Amino acid sequence: MNLYLDSRNQLISLGFKELTQLVLGDVTVEWHSGNPKLEPSSADPDKKQVVVYNFADNYPEIENNLKENPEDTNSIKIVLIINGDVSSLPKLVSYGVSGFIDMNCSEQELKEAFRKILHNQNYYCELVWNKILNQDEETASPTQFSLTKREIEIVESLLNGKSTLEISRELGLSPHTVQTHRKNCFKKLKVKSLSELLLFEMENQVFKK
Repeated sequence: MNLYLDSRNQLISLGFKELTQLVLGDVTVEWHSGNPKLEPSSADPDKKQVVVYNFADNYPEIENNLKENPEDTNSIKIVLIINGDVSSLPKLVSYGVSGFIDMNCSEQELKEAFRKILHNQNYYCELVWNKILNQDEETASPTQFSLTKREIEIVESLLNGKSTLEISRELGLSPHTVQTHRKNCFKKLKVKSLSELLLFEMENQVFKK
């Protein structure tokens, strides 16, 4: 795996590098003076390309960087949260960010993050979710979107990172039935993908417990 890191926060980035190597083993690191910019031509098709953006009250910088590479599909984008107001971060999902990891997350969470991210799933560590969802905002209710009890269960499972097969086993449904429910939920919530569903939840807190 190729790991692209911001060299401005050496101590934090070095720690993240060491932990990543502990979790994943063979990791090649490329340092950048600022938020990493991965040129498509430099990407090795045989290795996963993971670009880590360090967030410390520099949201505009990260957003602009992501906007400059809208067609960059060769890399997996992660935001490592060091500090700052996280209220604006959900928007980065629409720019292709696959995960948000707090610098204080546990080794187990980091393992789970990379397990999901490297298998084309999204991941948001518990510390990040709590920071976003604990903001004092009025929340909506799933029933306002005409979701049934079963559909709410499906959406909550999806937001918890569960796959169609895992949901079907837990709820005693066939994978086809779960997919049908998922399609209906997306239509009612007016989202087209899991990333959009995650963004919807971050912004609206509909399924907050």
